[in-house]
Amino acid sequence: MGVRKNARNLSSTEKAAFVSAVKRLKAQTTGRNYDWFVTTHLNYFAAVGGTRYAHQSPSFLPWHRQYLIEFERALQVYEPSVTLPYWDWTVDRTTTGAPFTADFMGGNGSGGNGPVTTGPFAGATNWRITVSSTTSTSLRRAMGSTTLPSATQVSSVLGVSTYDAAPWNSSATSGMRNRMEGWSTPNLHNAVHVWVGGHMGQQDSPNDPVFWLHHCNIDRLWSQWQTRWGFDAGHYLPAAGTSGVVDLDETLQPWTGVTPASVLNHSSVYTYA
Repeated sequence: MGVRKNARNLSSTEKAAFVSAVKRLKAQTTGRNYDWFVTTHLNYFAAVGGTRYAHQSPSFLPWHRQYLIEFERALQVYEPSVTLPYWDWTVDRTTTGAPFTADFMGGNGSGGNGPVTTGPFAGATNWRITVSSTTSTSLRRAMGSTTLPSATQVSSVLGVSTYDAAPWNSSATSGMRNRMEGWSTPNLHNAVHVWVGGHMGQQDSPNDPVFWLHHCNIDRLWSQWQTRWGFDAGHYLPAAGTSGVVDLDETLQPWTGVTPASVLNHSSVYTYA
């Protein structure tokens, strides 16, 4: 079982191991390489076969939980000690502090929505974008165009006891999930993508390695919500019989045998520091 740490608390050795594993996965040319994960996010961003899996639906949180697990396991092939770090954007809120340091995620893009100029993912030579909705071959960022979510906003979302509610999509006005995802006020997940900008503001957002730190924090917040309200099956909705979304015991494509129910309790796989 791994322990996922706050990115600001990683040692230089831990940062280097994470970067190394990410870049080695990117260099892999076959199978579940880094670009496979980018493509998978693109393929499941919208509805597949009339069902929404990754976004704008109750399965937003369990789908990404399994997605993170798969990515973490892929990194551990190269660096067995690596676990996904999380970026607590309620605390680290600048473009130059953690995790955007030169020895980890690197900094902002040049000239507004331009190529990242510092760190291990700067420039197409270090980190070439090959699966994208744009023509840019370099990682782009445009940080700080909006405001990151606050601790007060996070607390308000975690205080909502109902997981999700009809109509189970981006227009749902009650329930925790849509507030966490960001289509309902307060906006948590979506706001961070917009704040980073560049590739993070697009459907191919996993091209930016900070995607994994952001979603690890979203998963951590869901885990905190579960600790407060319950990890049991009764704390995922809808349970059954709802078209167009993934019910409790339905398969989370593209993974065989994985359902929302099977990922609700992550304690045997990882914990958060």
